Amino acid sequence: MLRYIRNMSYSVAKNTSFLTAASILQKVISFGYFTLVARFIGVENTGQYFFAITFTTIFTVVADFGLGPVLTREASRYPENSDKYINTVFWSKVLFGLAAYLLVLFFINIMGYPDSTRHLVYLSGVTMFFDNLHSSFYSIFRARKNLVYESIGVVGSQFITLFVGSLAIFLRWPLIWLIAAYTIPAVLNFVYSAYFARKVFNLHYGFLWDVKVFKLFIAFALPFAIAGIVGRLYSYSDSLIMSKLLSNQELGWWSVPYKITFAFQFIPVALSASIFPVMSSLYIEDKTKISALFEKSWRYLFMIVFPLSFGLFVLAEPAIIKLYRADYFASIPVLQILVISLIFGFLSLITGALLNATNKQRTQTTLLAVCLAVNIIINLILIPRWGIMGAATAALTSNILLWIGGFYFASREIPMRYGALFKFANQSFWPALIMAFVVNFLAQKMHFIITVPIGAMVYAMLLFVTGGINYKMIKQVVDKVYKVQPEEPMAS
Repeated sequence: MLRYIRNMSYSVAKNTSFLTAASILQKVISFGYFTLVARFIGVENTGQYFFAITFTTIFTVVADFGLGPVLTREASRYPENSDKYINTVFWSKVLFGLAAYLLVLFFINIMGYPDSTRHLVYLSGVTMFFDNLHSSFYSIFRARKNLVYESIGVVGSQFITLFVGSLAIFLRWPLIWLIAAYTIPAVLNFVYSAYFARKVFNLHYGFLWDVKVFKLFIAFALPFAIAGIVGRLYSYSDSLIMSKLLSNQELGWWSVPYKITFAFQFIPVALSASIFPVMSSLYIEDKTKISALFEKSWRYLFMIVFPLSFGLFVLAEPAIIKLYRADYFASIPVLQILVISLIFGFLSLITGALLNATNKQRTQTTLLAVCLAVNIIINLILIPRWGIMGAATAALTSNILLWIGGFYFASREIPMRYGALFKFANQSFWPALIMAFVVNFLAQKMHFIITVPIGAMVYAMLLFVTGGINYKMIKQVVDKVYKVQPEEPMAS
């Protein structure tokens, strides 16, 4: 069986379906877990818990230093060098991970946070270290176009988090156990990914650190690393600013809409994870095919993000009140702004994947840096005046800028059929808008959960009417998902 799996590769549709299905299940579990946390530990403790995870997440990019996407790209192009690549990257990540953990300790202490917060961050840093290591092995799976094992690892880890975290909540254990609920599965996931990467692809582990590979990868990775650092600051700078300017209660109010919108980012992340190695290979083999892949990716995202954003916008109030209680009423308008921002964030992930795959990392990094600067400036101006609403406004503004800039630079790399993209957007926009009006009307007369499947059916029917989807497209997706394509034999 392992020999069979080792010699199989999967299409973009199949890989996306695997990781998307796993991510949906993982996000459902994660969403349920966070809802438990927010409901039972209170707004202020939720803010403290959210900040501890957010703070260490920023330093994850230092631990990875851009080596993950480089490993995926190079191993997809030259699979015969996988042994040399994985060992060099792994030991490099050990060193970078230790350095990142020391930076976490340094900054959390000099920034004057209380002891209770610092202790949560200390343990969260351990989670960061092991998450960084297991991502190395999943990079090999992605390079070989096999996301099955990563999908299993994602779901398994979340189940363990749910079990440990729920136990801690109901037995009223200290808050640090909610962080340990992430640390324990991170360690187990490291063992799991390393074991199956070796078994499936016949990798050989050892203290092999190739200087030439390291220098080459660092040269390639530096733009990824800088982009990663800028990207993390772009995503979490608002939380850092709020942690110093606002109270834990306000940070708790922010954490709920942030977590809700973040939960859906698995969709473009899974798609970009699948298309990135394919685009990287096409950049060497046949650049003309990248345009069609990009166009198809945006078309599918249009069909998903418009109904998602419009539906969440009209259901923001009942969802917040029913799931998180009236204590989180201040989160409602923030959620409505962030779900509109989600549209531009979704599309930007695909343009970013294209620029990285075509060796335009510096362009992507510069664009992120500009958007980060804009984001920080707006946050510093608006947060003291508007609180968490100011942070939401900053997120929307900078995401729009990132989308415009990403599309402009992507269009310089590949030919764009602007008319076709506008047509695809139009085919999904109007059905989603009509669906939102229907759902908003029904939500005033029944429980909001019941309106969700009704809205989905209305949207699906209207999507067929506008031509956004047809039976041929559905058949093509199904065929690609269930058809396994043989790959050329891999080197041992």
